[in-house]
Amino acid sequence: MADNAPTQQQMPELIRSDKFVSIYANSTILDVTPWDFRFSFGVWIKPETGKLPKVENLVEVIMSPQHAKAFFGLLQSHVEQYEKQIGEIKLPQPIGPLPENPATKH
Repeated sequence: MADNAPTQQQMPELIRSDKFVSIYANSTILDVTPWDFRFSFGVWIKPETGKLPKVENLVEVIMSPQHAKAFFGLLQSHVEQYEKQIGEIKLPQPIGPLPENPATKH
């Protein structure tokens, strides 16, 4: 008798929910707790003269630490593959000072 149970290597059938949304994001904020990783995705809004830029947050994705680690591995693999095929992805210089990480503050 053939075993039709899915294996770890098989991808599940992907079904697009009627709640599915696709957005463009050029800002990501990460918040980490012992229980989850929260990614807030948004877009930069051009600042008025003399004012700080703003980010309009559009969506938040919450993952377990295990899922975040698996996602990191997948993303890292795809970025490496992209750079082998297309070339190095160069990051722009920061617009202003980066916020301090409270975990590293003494």
